[in-house]
Amino acid sequence: MSSDNQGAGPEGDRRQVTVLFADLVGFTAFSERFGEEAAYKLMQRIAKLMREAVQGHGGAVRSFTGDGIMALFGVPQALEDAPLRACRAALLMQEQLAARAAEIETIYGVRPQLRIGINTGTAVVGRIDGEDGGGATALGDAINLAARLQALAQPSTIVLSAATHRLVEGMVESHFVGTREIKGKSEPQRIFQLNALRKGAVRFDAALSRGLTTYIGRDRELETLERLLAEARSGLRVIDVSGEPGIGKSRLVYEFYQRLAKTRAFALSGSCAPDGQQTPFLPFIEVVRGSFRVAVGEAEAAVTSKLEDGLKVLGMASSRNLGLLLNLLGLKPPEGSLVGLDGTLIGLKTRDLLQQLLAERCSVSPVLMMLEDLHWIDSASEELLGKVIETGERLALMIVYSRRPEYRPPWQEEHSLTPLALEPLSGAEITRVVEAHLGADNFPEELARLVAEKAEGNALFAEEIVSFLLERSLIRREAGGIDFDAAALASALPASVQSLLSAASIDSRSATERFCKLPQ
Repeated sequence: MSSDNQGAGPEGDRRQVTVLFADLVGFTAFSERFGEEAAYKLMQRIAKLMREAVQGHGGAVRSFTGDGIMALFGVPQALEDAPLRACRAALLMQEQLAARAAEIETIYGVRPQLRIGINTGTAVVGRIDGEDGGGATALGDAINLAARLQALAQPSTIVLSAATHRLVEGMVESHFVGTREIKGKSEPQRIFQLNALRKGAVRFDAALSRGLTTYIGRDRELETLERLLAEARSGLRVIDVSGEPGIGKSRLVYEFYQRLAKTRAFALSGSCAPDGQQTPFLPFIEVVRGSFRVAVGEAEAAVTSKLEDGLKVLGMASSRNLGLLLNLLGLKPPEGSLVGLDGTLIGLKTRDLLQQLLAERCSVSPVLMMLEDLHWIDSASEELLGKVIETGERLALMIVYSRRPEYRPPWQEEHSLTPLALEPLSGAEITRVVEAHLGADNFPEELARLVAEKAEGNALFAEEIVSFLLERSLIRREAGGIDFDAAALASALPASVQSLLSAASIDSRSATERFCKLPQ
């Protein structure tokens, strides 16, 4: 149990959580065969591994079930990407256990295997009277379903509910297992098996995989971007796209990218990640891959060949430059290419090389570099980007980056920078977003007003609210339009938007008032 009661009132607080259940296969048989002391020692070791995986991805272990754990993501600390974090934790558990399986088998005479189930949904978070420690716990159907899914999983596999899968789709490798009858559920449940993370994918890819609705309400911002791109042919332009989570930063960048076919700009992109601040130059790793047309997972020999050819074209071919780029991509540099360089010097030389590569690329044709989620930028990338902006005045370069308002880049006062703060959409625009999402015209005025109030001008929130209502049959598509029960809606919608949305709330200045799903 957590000792942090944030958000857990005396009567409980309805919140969106992601729940992970994991258990050790065959634990009961092991206990009967080898005794309780051996079983205790085995579980101590495996429980430590599971706990570290959960905590390392921002989750909290809520209970120890004897042969496994129950963990929550989004309680007590709100996490906007809780479903993806749970998936990462589950995959790490399986990976770590597989790496230690032979050693554990030698000691205990059994090869350990885990079954894991993950679900996302609304739960009541609060304290249980008489509970030791006074910590907050979570109760509800979302918890029960996760436990049932874990029981359905095959040894060494991870099973996702349809709700969790929808939130991470496009960011993970998975496959549909089928529908299963589950105790306590009136209808068969669709379940999926999680296989791996999709390398290089960002959260917006989940929205792309589900399909995007008609783009509404950002014509002025797109016109500004197009004008500045034309100006960038004669000198550096930096566009600072800022806005709250879900307001549409990634969608704006995506729509702008779709309009580039008419230009000669060479487009490069990279993104920062919430757990990537310890990886130097993380967004620029993607930039390098794009610049040299290197695909994720490509054979090392092919990568080396592409880097060599690209460096020659730019007049920068050398063993050291090749070694620095291969090292950046996590590949083995040529023998002797980095001799005499320690870790600090490799970082400095890599920074200088990336800056030079960008300058040389701009001399060939105008370059558009798009960097997303700068609020998670690592220090090495921040320093490099700052140097490019400070010294690149004459480059045929346009830099577009997105960030949340709480992050203030150190180059904010540079004259080449154009701020582009995304404001909430109007009520009329939110209604158009919802109509496009539903594929229906004449959205009922009372329902439109309710959605607009809850969404607070955020298109993503509006779409997720409508999805929530559809999934629970609180609104229905009819031949004549949309049918709904106003009284049922009023009782079903809690005061906080967070419980409606399919991810955890944001820990920010408004965390106690407004909650949201995956950003943009």
